[in-house]
This record gives sequence, structure tokens and C-alpha cells, in this order.
Amino acid sequence: MIFFYLSVILLSSLQSVIAEKRDIKSIMMEFFGYKTFSGDSDYDNDILEQPASDKYVKMLNLEKEVTAMRIEYIKYQILKKLRLKEKPLISMKDLQKTKEYANLLPNQEDHFQNPYDDDFYGKTTQAVIFPYEDATSCSKNTRFPSACLPFQMPSDIFPSDVSSAELKFYKEADDFDSHNQTFVISEITHWDAKKSFQKNRPIAIQETSSTENWLTIDITYVVKNWLEYKYSLTHAIHITCKTCGMDRNKSPISFHTKLKPFLIIYTHSQRRRALKHRRARRSSDCTPNSKECCRERLLVSFADIGWDNWIIMPKEYNAYFCRGSCTAPSALTLSSSQHNSLLQKLINGKRFKNRPGPEFTMCCSATQFSPLKLVYMDNNKTLTTKVLSNMIVDSCGCM
Repeated sequence: MIFFYLSVILLSSLQSVIAEKRDIKSIMMEFFGYKTFSGDSDYDNDILEQPASDKYVKMLNLEKEVTAMRIEYIKYQILKKLRLKEKPLISMKDLQKTKEYANLLPNQEDHFQNPYDDDFYGKTTQAVIFPYEDATSCSKNTRFPSACLPFQMPSDIFPSDVSSAELKFYKEADDFDSHNQTFVISEITHWDAKKSFQKNRPIAIQETSSTENWLTIDITYVVKNWLEYKYSLTHAIHITCKTCGMDRNKSPISFHTKLKPFLIIYTHSQRRRALKHRRARRSSDCTPNSKECCRERLLVSFADIGWDNWIIMPKEYNAYFCRGSCTAPSALTLSSSQHNSLLQKLINGKRFKNRPGPEFTMCCSATQFSPLKLVYMDNNKTLTTKVLSNMIVDSCGCM
């Protein structure tokens, strides 16, 4: 957390290089506690002696470098909040799209505060888990058409986090669809600790009159049990159609690319989300001629940084940042907190009127943040929705 605030202050200080036309060397030295004076080095003299056109070019290059630093810091924050050391090694070909999941993607327009605003790490709101191929998890001895679905459970969701869990699969057409079809959904467990002998424990029975359609099974209790006993994150579900007329070696459910079965987990942080009413602040967005402390746009495109192959939503977002001067008298109206105002009054009060006291220089920095809702795919092919706190600057102030 200390590193986070130091980084924010450093980046805010770097932006003042551009706003106040100061050189990068002096601002970096001031940030780390060194006193510098304009013109006291060969570097400063070189800057002063350069033509105006060269200075303008250097300022543009410096602005690009500072923007690149901000983007790199945002990338670092996202990976850190997702508890990832590096981006997942997947491609868009690995993304198993389902028609049903398109309706389940969260609404990116929702602006909300959740109960975990102060937590650094992202909180999962929902996870969509696709089955993977694992012959050892499934038994082939069956008298009816069936399918086996092995799942890899996420390690960062606890049983108490789960509000509901659903299994969704697409029923294939069958010759006997003129009558209701009966599906038996079972959990694959084992008789022994060595997992040498499998057994099926029924968890749900579903009847349907549909010829071809998505079916939804509530398996909340089962998923909570899986997450409770984390001796293994790999579990399997067996689906059998007791009344289907197709060959027993065929699957009664679809595994087509767009109709793959999946498991979706909802958490309490998604269910409990609520709007947080904030005290209205006057707009402090920057304009082309802004010199005082304000909020500047910073568009982060995941395609431009090469992350669009694992981050599904959003495609881009405005992170914003703070820039500008806090030396003008009007900067007092941008004071970020009551504590800061009281401190300024104390420093300038009678106690220090007749003797030298500490000098404080206010800096333009973020005073309020909002979270970012991120949908991404990890190495286990799980589509996860997380809320990352403090990723979007809402307002700026002098502090």
C-alpha cells in the first residue's frame, strides 16, 4: 500500500514537469529528498541553451515517456491485484464462447462500490468454468447415453463467498423427444482414498420437454462442498439421459464450440453490490489551457498493450490521472481533506508566526477512486469477473 501511494505521488510529480516546464532530473531529485537549483548543473545549462523548437520536442518526448510509465504502472497494478506474476499464456482460439454466456457478461456501465473497496486484491463476482478433457476423471461403463464434465475449481473463492452455482448444458435432439426426457446429474466420487474405484452420487434429476435447448441445474451445495475440502481442486460431474433413444456411446449434450457446457459461480460480492452515494464535487477535468490541479484523461487500450487475448471486458477504459499546479491561491479550494486544511492552518498559525517552521508544498494528486470491473480468462480456461479497487481516478486535489 505504501508503494501504491508513493508511486501515485511520483507520477503526479512527474506530470508537474510538463505542467511547469521543469526538467526531469530536478523533479526526480526533489522527490527523493535532494535540493536542486535551476542552472546548477551542466544538464540544466544544456536545457537552457537549447533552441525553443528543441525544447518543445523534448517536452513532447518527455510527455510520452511519462504516459508510458503510467501505463506500465497500471499493468503492474492489474497483475498484482489479480495475484498473477505474468499475463496468462492463452490466445483467442482458447476462448470457448457460448451463446448463453453472452447474456451473463456484467454490465460495464454499472458504477458501484462493493464491500471490499479498501482491499488491495481484486474480488471475484462471478466465474465461468469450462470442462477440460481428462479421461481419468470419468467412467466409461454406462448403459445410457452420457457425458462426463471434469472441472478445475478456482483457488481464490471460498465456500462462504458463494451465493449460488449453476451447471448449464445444451441438450441435443433425440428420436424420443416426443415424450419428456429425464436427465440424471451425478457427482463422480470414489469409494477409496486412492481413487481407484469410482462411484456416482446423484445430485439432481431434470425432466424436460425441449428438443434442443439450454438446461440449468442448481449445484450450489455441491460446489460449496468442493471448495470446502481443498484436498483437490479437480472434480467431475456425470450427466446421463435415462430415456434417450440414441446410442449409449453418444453424448446427449452438445460439445460444439458455441454450445459447450459450463459451470457458473456467483459470489456475495456480486449480489450485494450497491450504489454508494458520494458528496458531489465540482468538475475538475482538465482543458487544453488548464494549469491548476485537474483530472486528465488516460485511455488504456488492452489491444494496444497486447492484453486483448486474455482480457475480455472492457476493451479499453479511462484510468485518468492528476496534473497541474497547486501554487495558486485557488488551490486551497482543491484541498483534498479536512486533515490537510487543518494542517495548513496549524503551519500558518500563531504558533509558527515568530519562528521558522517546516515548509509544506502541496501536490496535485488523486483524492477519490472508483473500481474497475474486469472479465478475463486464466490459464485454466476460466472466465472470471473481478472488481479491482482504486483503478479509476474520480477526482483530484491538492495535498
